[in-house]
Amino acid sequence: MGYYMQTNVSCTNPEILSSGSTFNQKWGNILMESKNGVAYYYCRKEYLNDAIVELSKQHPDVTFTGVTWRDDDFQDSVEFTSIIKNGKEEVVKIAPHYQILFPVIDDDEYNRLSIRFGDHIELYLNRLDIIKDDPIEGQVIDILNDKKDEEGFKSYITITWENDKHRFTATKRYTSQVMVGYEKK
Repeated sequence: MGYYMQTNVSCTNPEILSSGSTFNQKWGNILMESKNGVAYYYCRKEYLNDAIVELSKQHPDVTFTGVTWRDDDFQDSVEFTSIIKNGKEEVVKIAPHYQILFPVIDDDEYNRLSIRFGDHIELYLNRLDIIKDDPIEGQVIDILNDKKDEEGFKSYITITWENDKHRFTATKRYTSQVMVGYEKK
């Protein structure tokens, strides 16, 4: 079974990734967009990441930064931030890649508020999920979600965001899955 990776790449010389570059001509078919100096690629497995390592060998004076995650792991999605220079890749940070799943509702006000609530959810979760340095495993995500205690109890986080007209709830399960509920009062 295959899977796809999303990789967001930036570098100290953005023209290497820009439209018309040799790299872009080869990998342009998986380029979703380029915005504010970041190229957003969607690729089968890690082939693109290997290509960026090779590209960095051709441009040893350029530093590449990539953020990568698997798109099909809603419950335990982790993003890896890497620095790539002169053909060497070093993972410098890991973090949950929150998969915030909103109900689809055709309403302009709901859609506007959903964007705000998504930002609000990330503010909470970035404060609650702790990244620790472990001497053996390196960086690990220290979460309490869905871990059973000695009596079989497990817990998870629910965030409520409401006013007199709208009520949004977000329930985070496992490492990264966030299910959103909505009701109009």
